[in-house]
Amino acid sequence: MNRNKVLLLVLLLASFSLAACSGPKTTCTVNCGGGGDATVSFTLAAVPFTPPPGTSILSFALTINGIKLTPASGSDVNIPLNTATYVVDLTRLQSDSAFLGQVLANIPAGTYNKITVGVTSAVVTYCTDLGGTSGCDTGSVAQVSQTLTTPATSSFSATFIANQQTAIQVQFNFAKAITISGTQPQVVSAVDLTATNVLTASTLAPTSSNSSLASGQLDFVEDVTGVVTAASATSVTVQTSTHGSITAAANSSSLVVTNCVTTPGTACPPAVGQVASIDTALNSDGTFTLLEFDPIAPTSSDWIEGIVTLTPSSPTQFQIVTNDIFLKSASSLIGANLSLGAPVQITLNNVAPFLVDTKGLTVPTSFAGGQDATVIVPGQTVALHVTNFTAAAGAVPAAATVDTVVLRFTRLASSVSTVAGTIFNIQSLPPFFGPALTYEVQLSSGSPSTHYDGAPDASGLAGQNVSIRALYFGPTVVPAFSAAKVRKQ
Repeated sequence: MNRNKVLLLVLLLASFSLAACSGPKTTCTVNCGGGGDATVSFTLAAVPFTPPPGTSILSFALTINGIKLTPASGSDVNIPLNTATYVVDLTRLQSDSAFLGQVLANIPAGTYNKITVGVTSAVVTYCTDLGGTSGCDTGSVAQVSQTLTTPATSSFSATFIANQQTAIQVQFNFAKAITISGTQPQVVSAVDLTATNVLTASTLAPTSSNSSLASGQLDFVEDVTGVVTAASATSVTVQTSTHGSITAAANSSSLVVTNCVTTPGTACPPAVGQVASIDTALNSDGTFTLLEFDPIAPTSSDWIEGIVTLTPSSPTQFQIVTNDIFLKSASSLIGANLSLGAPVQITLNNVAPFLVDTKGLTVPTSFAGGQDATVIVPGQTVALHVTNFTAAAGAVPAAATVDTVVLRFTRLASSVSTVAGTIFNIQSLPPFFGPALTYEVQLSSGSPSTHYDGAPDASGLAGQNVSIRALYFGPTVVPAFSAAKVRKQ
């Protein structure tokens, strides 16, 4: 894939027509005093199980309908979400952050000591692997759920002053929310978001010593994938199907891909209507800076992205658990008939050669060009272009026929054993990755470079627990992973 580090301004001028800017909308609901109040943005992250985990969590899907900030005295401040019905898979947020919402210049100065999140449903999808081989045990994919709950921070305090610009990261803790059975190994017996310390929060104040963010940037908000709905010569908006849209402004460091993933070797300039992924940085003033624009397909269409659960036993069929959905703008085959965390039986039909969304990373694999499901391994995350879809019915899972398979990014927590330059080794992966092995992870120091959260780079990570967002090539490939993101836990 041809990637050039250029001003997005140059590439977009010829490709985008001017459109009205869109993005996070903010509406003051209480304590609306006008100028002089603080600007506060909210991001969402997850704290994974300490490696090695006691089970394999395939999805942890939340549906959120509200968030409020409680002051030491006075009225609660309601934070408008980035979309009315906000759905997110926390397994993706082991390494990444998602944008929740913000209030611009309308948070009254003062001390705040609680954050409450309204959750209409939480669904944990997991599996067991008691045999020590790669993949879930047959028939072991199961779900545990909770409805209508309002978790709140157990301990939180932040003081805002007039005209301050800042952000708060809200974190859900896997180990506090999920109970693993004491009698059935690797089985999740309950999920409870109201348990103590499930929800924590911290004010974001990254520095060059604990992040690779630039000055004035507060958090990475990456792999925002959906349909390009608006753009100008200097910005782009991507609308997701589950958690709203993000508008990001380009600068001289913004990186743009000149070809869509699905049309390698063919010019695919940025255009409204594309399916695309953007990496952004949240700025202190609540705006977003575009780090990378990565077009996937030239036109709006239905895609399912999920993690592969079983070693395929057929050249044309395999199973995933859904982690993200990119829906066609109109006349979607899927519509509202598929939820995050749901298993889907996949059938390949007239499939094109397999592709890899490399994002400029090292790709030591023969995955690209394959057309046989037997080259796919458990733990890989794939994006699939859907040509036919059947919704789940009772105990029968959803089914999709697809003609395009793209290797995308797996998120997981692990411990780092050794670091050597642009390579580090990880171990203690979730059980369904197979036997306890040490896996090599390739890092990038070029353009694009691997992003770091919690550490400035990889040099001091030996002996530390990390979460990564990485292309996974399988346990027999060296390196097994190529990482776009590393978060020190």
